[in-house]
Amino acid sequence: MKKNHIPNPDVSVFIKILDRGFKLSVPADQEIFYRDGYDAFKERVKTLKDKGKGYDDIEAIALTSIECLVALQRNMEESKNLLAMFEKRIDALETNVTDAIPN
Repeated sequence: MKKNHIPNPDVSVFIKILDRGFKLSVPADQEIFYRDGYDAFKERVKTLKDKGKGYDDIEAIALTSIECLVALQRNMEESKNLLAMFEKRIDALETNVTDAIPN
């Protein structure tokens, strides 16, 4: 396969946490998620530090990380519930269509 036909080439995304930088190689179609996620993460850390509760850098990063994990778990649970509801509706639709078809 030719190089210009690679379906999902990697791109570099630079992320800085505290005084360390990380150059990540991510799929090109996911680059925006990394950049947006990093920006949202930095903003949330800043918000926690500015809140006045005395969080230092490490505490704010840890709390933000936990909040992100909880949000992901919540979204996964919601997705499971939506999928179950969708499957019930499909089953009901199949039953209605089957009942409506003359024998």
